[in-house]
Amino acid sequence: MSNISVIIPLYNKEKAISNTIQSVLNQTYTDFELIIIDDGSTDKSSTIAKEYVKVDQRIKYYRKDNGGVSSARNLGVQLSQSQWITFLDADDELLPNNLEVLTNLISKFKVQIATANFYTFDGKQKTPRINDSHNEKVIDNFIKAMIKKEAYFGPGATIFNKSILGEKPYNENLSRYEDAEFELNLFNRYPIAISTTPVIIYHREFAELSKTRHDFKEKDFIFNMNFKNKSFWQKIKMGEYIREGITTYKETKLLKEKYGINFYYGYIYQNLVRYYNLLNKVRNKIR
Repeated sequence: MSNISVIIPLYNKEKAISNTIQSVLNQTYTDFELIIIDDGSTDKSSTIAKEYVKVDQRIKYYRKDNGGVSSARNLGVQLSQSQWITFLDADDELLPNNLEVLTNLISKFKVQIATANFYTFDGKQKTPRINDSHNEKVIDNFIKAMIKKEAYFGPGATIFNKSILGEKPYNENLSRYEDAEFELNLFNRYPIAISTTPVIIYHREFAELSKTRHDFKEKDFIFNMNFKNKSFWQKIKMGEYIREGITTYKETKLLKEKYGINFYYGYIYQNLVRYYNLLNKVRNKIR
């Protein structure tokens, strides 16, 4: 049995999937299984993935009817045979140190979740999330740290103990910001180890091809948030999605009607971010 399951939900990524799979096979840490969940692809993605299955027994391929990325990830969790799980999008690229960095964090800090720095690539330039010297630590209130720009998170740059995920960690009724509900609930319950070492490249040149569909509001987390029994910092983070909803959908009135007084967490979030950005600028100048 492998120690880590890398789960890739795959849907029509024929231009990227070969590079993504190869990046997993190039890991310096080799005790893993790669689970590819083909969510009903109609291009050549299936053919490409199946070819890799023939050359490496650590790769497992499953095909299902199209149900969205959340259902594909959930199926991957259910099929996983490992103690640890990481979710990798089919158009992103693990750096060779990815699993080694994340497993070292788990071993060093004895945590259930670990995450690391990342690059974004727009087709021309590769940019790190933060420019920082090598640093590792544990953060108890991860949501607060993200709002203060002291922490960062991304799929493929994060590893989870399977025992804390449950059988269906992702809400299958959501097709946009489907990660958000999952993150809000999990990050509020566990301390998280973090490293400033980059471990993945997010290929935005592929992501930008996907446009937001304004007729899918009912499947967007922005319009399906529940503020009940949430902590202050969870509500502030949800305020970020309210601001995103205003920007993306131009639905200020609808969001006000839906969330009532909680709508104003969007403004609290906005002002807190301005405050922390200013504070960080002052600190950098003093240094």
